[in-house]
Amino acid sequence: MSVEVVKRFKGNIEPGDHPYLQGPWSPQHEEVNADDLVVLEGEVPKDIDGVYLRNTQNPLHQALSRYHPFDGDGMIHMAAFRDGKVQYRNRFIKTKGLAAEIEAGERLWAGLMEDPAMSRRPGWGAHGALKDASSTDVVVHAGKALTTYYQCGEGYRMDPLTLAEIDIPDWSPEDGISAHTKVDEHTGELLFFNYSKKPPFMHYGVVDKNDTLVHYVPVPLPGPRLPHDMAFTKNYAILNDFPLYWDPEALKSDKHVVRFYKDQPSRFAIIPRRGQPEDIMWFEAAPTFVLHWLNAYEEGDEIVLDG
Repeated sequence: MSVEVVKRFKGNIEPGDHPYLQGPWSPQHEEVNADDLVVLEGEVPKDIDGVYLRNTQNPLHQALSRYHPFDGDGMIHMAAFRDGKVQYRNRFIKTKGLAAEIEAGERLWAGLMEDPAMSRRPGWGAHGALKDASSTDVVVHAGKALTTYYQCGEGYRMDPLTLAEIDIPDWSPEDGISAHTKVDEHTGELLFFNYSKKPPFMHYGVVDKNDTLVHYVPVPLPGPRLPHDMAFTKNYAILNDFPLYWDPEALKSDKHVVRFYKDQPSRFAIIPRRGQPEDIMWFEAAPTFVLHWLNAYEEGDEIVLDG
Protein backbone atom coordinates (compact mmCIF):
# COMPACT_ATOMS: atom_id res chain seq x y z
CA MET A 1 0.00 0.00 0.00
CA SER A 2 1.25 3.49 -0.82
CA VAL A 3 -0.06 6.70 0.77
CA GLU A 4 0.54 10.21 -0.53
CA VAL A 5 -0.46 13.31 1.43
CA VAL A 6 -1.63 15.66 -1.31
CA LYS A 7 -2.34 18.69 0.87
CA ARG A 8 -2.53 19.67 4.53
CA PHE A 9 -4.95 22.36 5.68
CA LYS A 10 -4.38 24.54 8.72
CA GLY A 11 -7.41 24.46 10.99
CA ASN A 12 -8.08 25.89 14.44
CA ILE A 13 -10.46 23.37 16.03
CA GLU A 14 -9.97 23.56 19.80
CA PRO A 15 -9.66 20.34 21.87
CA GLY A 16 -12.84 19.45 23.74
CA ASP A 17 -15.44 16.80 24.46
CA HIS A 18 -17.96 17.59 21.72
CA PRO A 19 -19.31 14.16 20.64
CA TYR A 20 -19.34 15.17 16.96
CA LEU A 21 -15.69 16.19 17.00
CA GLN A 22 -14.30 12.91 18.31
CA GLY A 23 -13.82 9.31 17.22
CA PRO A 24 -15.20 8.72 13.72
CA TRP A 25 -16.29 12.37 13.69
CA SER A 26 -12.76 13.69 14.30
CA PRO A 27 -11.92 16.43 11.76
CA GLN A 28 -9.65 15.31 8.93
CA HIS A 29 -7.43 18.12 7.68
CA GLU A 30 -5.36 16.17 5.16
CA GLU A 31 -6.19 15.24 1.59
CA VAL A 32 -4.60 11.90 0.69
CA ASN A 33 -4.25 9.36 -2.11
CA ALA A 34 -3.89 5.75 -0.98
CA ASP A 35 -3.35 3.02 -3.57
CA ASP A 36 -3.57 -0.78 -3.34
CA LEU A 37 -5.19 -0.80 0.11
CA VAL A 38 -4.48 -3.80 2.34
CA VAL A 39 -7.45 -6.20 2.56
CA LEU A 40 -7.58 -7.40 6.17
CA GLU A 41 -9.92 -10.33 5.62
CA GLY A 42 -11.04 -12.24 2.54
CA GLU A 43 -10.62 -10.69 -0.88
CA VAL A 44 -12.27 -8.09 -3.08
CA PRO A 45 -14.15 -9.77 -5.96
CA LYS A 46 -12.45 -8.97 -9.26
CA ASP A 47 -15.76 -8.28 -11.00
CA ILE A 48 -16.52 -5.27 -8.78
CA ASP A 49 -15.57 -2.26 -10.90
CA GLY A 50 -16.59 1.26 -9.90
CA VAL A 51 -16.37 3.95 -7.25
CA TYR A 52 -18.14 4.57 -3.96
CA LEU A 53 -18.49 8.24 -3.01
CA ARG A 54 -19.45 9.59 0.40
CA ASN A 55 -20.06 13.20 1.41
CA THR A 56 -19.33 14.11 5.03
CA GLN A 57 -19.21 17.14 7.30
CA ASN A 58 -15.61 17.94 8.18
CA PRO A 59 -15.05 21.26 10.00
CA LEU A 60 -11.82 23.13 9.43
CA HIS A 61 -12.39 26.11 11.76
CA GLN A 62 -13.67 26.55 15.30
CA ALA A 63 -17.37 27.39 15.57
CA LEU A 64 -18.25 30.94 16.57
CA SER A 65 -20.01 29.59 19.67
CA ARG A 66 -21.80 26.21 19.33
CA TYR A 67 -20.95 23.56 16.76
CA HIS A 68 -23.59 21.43 15.05
CA PRO A 69 -22.44 18.57 12.79
CA PHE A 70 -24.39 20.02 9.86
CA ASP A 71 -22.02 23.03 9.98
CA GLY A 72 -18.93 21.07 8.94
CA ASP A 73 -17.23 21.72 5.61
CA GLY A 74 -18.00 19.20 2.89
CA MET A 75 -15.44 16.49 2.20
CA ILE A 76 -15.80 13.74 -0.39
CA HIS A 77 -14.32 10.30 0.32
CA MET A 78 -13.84 7.94 -2.62
CA ALA A 79 -13.13 4.21 -2.71
CA ALA A 80 -12.40 2.87 -6.20
CA PHE A 81 -12.59 -0.85 -7.00
CA ARG A 82 -10.93 -2.57 -9.97
CA ASP A 83 -9.31 -5.98 -10.56
CA GLY A 84 -9.64 -6.92 -6.89
CA LYS A 85 -7.78 -3.83 -5.71
CA VAL A 86 -9.00 -0.74 -3.87
CA GLN A 87 -7.73 2.83 -3.83
CA TYR A 88 -8.87 5.71 -1.61
CA ARG A 89 -8.96 9.47 -2.02
CA ASN A 90 -10.49 12.33 -0.06
CA ARG A 91 -10.88 16.00 -0.94
CA PHE A 92 -12.47 19.05 0.62
CA ILE A 93 -15.27 20.50 -1.49
CA LYS A 94 -13.77 23.88 -2.37
CA THR A 95 -16.84 26.01 -1.78
CA LYS A 96 -16.81 29.80 -1.88
CA GLY A 97 -17.42 29.83 1.87
CA LEU A 98 -14.53 27.50 2.65
CA ALA A 99 -12.20 29.55 0.44
CA ALA A 100 -13.17 32.74 2.28
CA GLU A 101 -12.64 31.14 5.70
CA ILE A 102 -9.26 29.69 4.70
CA GLU A 103 -8.19 33.17 3.62
CA ALA A 104 -9.47 34.67 6.88
CA GLY A 105 -8.08 31.84 9.01
CA GLU A 106 -11.31 31.57 10.99
CA ARG A 107 -15.01 30.86 10.87
CA LEU A 108 -17.04 33.61 9.19
CA TRP A 109 -20.56 32.18 9.29
CA ALA A 110 -22.84 31.22 12.16
CA GLY A 111 -23.99 27.62 12.30
CA LEU A 112 -27.35 25.94 12.70
CA MET A 113 -27.39 26.30 16.51
CA GLU A 114 -25.95 29.83 16.58
CA ASP A 115 -27.42 33.31 16.27
CA PRO A 116 -27.50 34.21 12.55
CA ALA A 117 -26.54 37.76 13.51
CA MET A 118 -23.08 36.39 14.35
CA SER A 119 -22.39 35.73 10.66
CA ARG A 120 -19.81 38.20 9.41
CA ARG A 121 -20.82 37.93 5.76
CA PRO A 122 -24.04 37.26 3.83
CA GLY A 123 -24.89 33.59 3.55
CA TRP A 124 -26.52 31.21 1.10
CA GLY A 125 -29.57 29.02 0.79
CA ALA A 126 -33.11 29.24 2.07
CA HIS A 127 -31.98 30.38 5.52
CA GLY A 128 -29.88 33.18 4.10
CA ALA A 129 -27.24 33.49 6.84
CA LEU A 130 -25.53 30.09 6.74
CA LYS A 131 -22.49 28.93 4.78
CA ASP A 132 -23.15 26.69 1.79
CA ALA A 133 -20.85 23.83 2.81
CA SER A 134 -22.17 21.49 0.07
CA SER A 135 -21.84 18.71 2.63
CA THR A 136 -25.18 16.90 2.48
CA ASP A 137 -25.31 14.61 -0.55
CA VAL A 138 -23.47 13.53 -3.68
CA VAL A 139 -24.80 12.00 -6.91
CA VAL A 140 -23.18 11.33 -10.28
CA HIS A 141 -24.89 12.92 -13.27
CA ALA A 142 -23.59 13.40 -16.82
CA GLY A 143 -20.26 11.92 -15.72
CA LYS A 144 -19.70 14.42 -12.90
CA ALA A 145 -20.13 14.14 -9.14
CA LEU A 146 -22.54 16.82 -7.88
CA THR A 147 -22.48 17.78 -4.19
CA THR A 148 -25.35 19.60 -2.52
CA TYR A 149 -26.29 21.48 0.66
CA TYR A 150 -29.20 20.74 2.98
CA GLN A 151 -30.78 24.19 2.72
CA CYS A 152 -30.38 24.65 -1.04
CA GLY A 153 -26.92 25.60 -2.27
CA GLU A 154 -25.23 26.25 -5.57
CA GLY A 155 -24.01 22.69 -6.13
CA TYR A 156 -20.33 21.86 -6.71
CA ARG A 157 -19.00 19.35 -9.23
CA MET A 158 -15.96 17.08 -9.13
CA ASP A 159 -14.49 14.32 -11.26
CA PRO A 160 -15.88 11.14 -9.63
CA LEU A 161 -12.67 9.19 -10.37
CA THR A 162 -10.01 11.70 -9.34
CA LEU A 163 -12.04 14.15 -7.17
CA ALA A 164 -10.55 17.03 -9.14
CA GLU A 165 -12.58 20.24 -8.95
CA ILE A 166 -14.72 21.01 -11.98
CA ASP A 167 -17.23 23.83 -11.47
CA ILE A 168 -20.58 25.09 -10.25
CA PRO A 169 -23.24 24.09 -12.80
CA ASP A 170 -24.16 27.01 -15.05
CA TRP A 171 -27.77 25.86 -14.78
CA SER A 172 -27.85 26.24 -10.98
CA PRO A 173 -30.82 28.56 -10.32
CA GLU A 174 -30.92 31.62 -8.08
CA ASP A 175 -32.64 29.69 -5.28
CA GLY A 176 -30.11 26.86 -5.47
CA ILE A 177 -30.40 23.09 -5.61
CA SER A 178 -32.15 20.94 -3.04
CA ALA A 179 -30.34 18.68 -0.59
CA HIS A 180 -31.32 15.49 -2.37
CA THR A 181 -31.45 15.45 -6.15
CA LYS A 182 -32.57 12.34 -8.03
CA VAL A 183 -30.92 10.74 -11.05
CA ASP A 184 -33.02 8.51 -13.31
CA GLU A 185 -30.63 5.85 -14.60
CA HIS A 186 -33.01 5.04 -17.47
CA THR A 187 -33.25 8.54 -18.95
CA GLY A 188 -30.06 10.10 -17.56
CA GLU A 189 -32.10 12.99 -16.19
CA LEU A 190 -31.44 14.75 -12.90
CA LEU A 191 -34.55 15.92 -11.03
CA PHE A 192 -34.34 18.55 -8.32
CA PHE A 193 -36.30 21.13 -6.36
CA ASN A 194 -35.48 24.14 -4.25
CA TYR A 195 -37.22 26.33 -1.70
CA SER A 196 -36.89 29.85 -0.35
CA LYS A 197 -38.52 32.51 1.81
CA LYS A 198 -40.01 34.39 -1.13
CA PRO A 199 -42.97 33.46 -3.37
CA PRO A 200 -43.64 31.03 -4.93
CA PHE A 201 -41.48 29.37 -2.21
CA MET A 202 -40.58 26.27 -4.29
CA HIS A 203 -39.43 25.35 -7.80
CA TYR A 204 -39.00 22.02 -9.58
CA GLY A 205 -36.46 21.37 -12.32
CA VAL A 206 -35.12 18.77 -14.73
CA VAL A 207 -31.58 18.61 -16.17
CA ASP A 208 -31.23 16.25 -19.13
CA LYS A 209 -28.53 13.66 -19.77
CA ASN A 210 -26.51 16.27 -21.67
CA ASP A 211 -26.34 18.50 -18.57
CA THR A 212 -28.82 21.08 -19.89
CA LEU A 213 -31.59 22.58 -17.76
CA VAL A 214 -34.65 21.68 -19.83
CA HIS A 215 -37.45 22.27 -17.34
CA TYR A 216 -37.88 24.66 -14.39
CA VAL A 217 -41.29 25.63 -13.02
CA PRO A 218 -42.72 27.22 -9.86
CA VAL A 219 -44.54 25.09 -7.31
CA PRO A 220 -46.61 27.65 -5.37
CA LEU A 221 -46.85 27.04 -1.61
CA PRO A 222 -48.79 28.91 1.13
CA GLY A 223 -45.52 30.16 2.63
CA PRO A 224 -41.88 29.25 3.36
CA ARG A 225 -41.43 25.53 4.03
CA LEU A 226 -38.62 23.12 4.93
CA PRO A 227 -38.75 20.20 2.48
CA HIS A 228 -35.62 18.08 2.43
CA ASP A 229 -36.18 15.32 -0.10
CA MET A 230 -38.30 14.40 -3.10
CA ALA A 231 -39.29 11.22 -4.91
CA PHE A 232 -40.06 10.24 -8.48
CA THR A 233 -41.63 7.50 -10.56
CA LYS A 234 -41.52 6.73 -14.26
CA ASN A 235 -43.99 9.51 -15.06
CA TYR A 236 -44.17 11.79 -12.02
CA ALA A 237 -42.16 13.83 -9.55
CA ILE A 238 -43.44 13.93 -5.95
CA LEU A 239 -42.82 17.02 -3.83
CA ASN A 240 -44.05 17.64 -0.31
CA ASP A 241 -45.46 20.37 1.91
CA PHE A 242 -45.29 19.13 5.50
CA PRO A 243 -46.63 21.05 8.53
CA LEU A 244 -43.16 21.50 10.02
CA TYR A 245 -41.66 24.85 9.04
CA TRP A 246 -40.35 28.18 10.28
CA ASP A 247 -42.78 30.13 12.46
CA PRO A 248 -44.15 32.86 10.13
CA GLU A 249 -44.38 35.44 12.92
CA ALA A 250 -40.80 34.81 14.04
CA LEU A 251 -39.63 35.09 10.42
CA LYS A 252 -40.89 38.66 10.36
CA SER A 253 -38.12 39.40 12.89
CA ASP A 254 -35.63 37.27 10.90
CA LYS A 255 -35.78 34.51 13.52
CA HIS A 256 -35.81 30.93 12.27
CA VAL A 257 -37.92 29.02 14.78
CA VAL A 258 -39.06 25.61 13.54
CA ARG A 259 -42.52 24.51 14.67
CA PHE A 260 -44.77 21.54 13.97
CA TYR A 261 -48.37 22.51 13.21
CA LYS A 262 -50.33 19.39 14.12
CA ASP A 263 -53.63 20.94 13.03
CA GLN A 264 -52.43 21.19 9.40
CA PRO A 265 -52.34 18.29 6.92
CA SER A 266 -49.37 16.88 5.07
CA ARG A 267 -49.61 17.74 1.38
CA PHE A 268 -48.10 15.95 -1.59
CA ALA A 269 -47.64 17.53 -5.00
CA ILE A 270 -47.80 15.04 -7.87
CA ILE A 271 -46.51 16.66 -11.06
CA PRO A 272 -45.76 15.11 -14.45
CA ARG A 273 -41.99 15.09 -14.87
CA ARG A 274 -42.22 17.82 -17.51
CA GLY A 275 -45.45 19.28 -16.10
CA GLN A 276 -46.55 22.87 -15.54
CA PRO A 277 -47.92 24.42 -12.32
CA GLU A 278 -51.49 23.90 -13.54
CA ASP A 279 -50.77 20.17 -13.89
CA ILE A 280 -49.93 19.73 -10.20
CA MET A 281 -52.27 17.42 -8.29
CA TRP A 282 -52.31 17.97 -4.52
CA PHE A 283 -53.15 15.17 -2.08
CA GLU A 284 -53.58 15.54 1.68
CA ALA A 285 -52.73 13.13 4.49
CA ALA A 286 -52.38 13.13 8.27
CA PRO A 287 -49.88 15.64 9.69
CA THR A 288 -46.36 14.22 9.78
CA PHE A 289 -42.83 14.90 8.57
CA VAL A 290 -40.77 12.62 6.33
CA LEU A 291 -37.09 13.50 6.13
CA HIS A 292 -36.06 11.00 3.44
CA TRP A 293 -37.87 8.97 0.80
CA LEU A 294 -36.71 5.40 0.21
CA ASN A 295 -38.71 4.55 -2.89
CA ALA A 296 -41.68 5.51 -5.07
CA TYR A 297 -43.49 3.60 -7.79
CA GLU A 298 -46.71 3.53 -9.76
CA GLU A 299 -49.19 0.74 -9.10
CA GLY A 300 -52.19 1.00 -11.38
CA ASP A 301 -53.69 4.44 -10.86
CA GLU A 302 -51.91 4.87 -7.51
CA ILE A 303 -48.46 6.07 -6.47
CA VAL A 304 -46.82 4.25 -3.57
CA LEU A 305 -44.30 6.11 -1.40
CA ASP A 306 -41.87 4.53 1.08
CA GLY A 307 -40.24 6.93 3.53
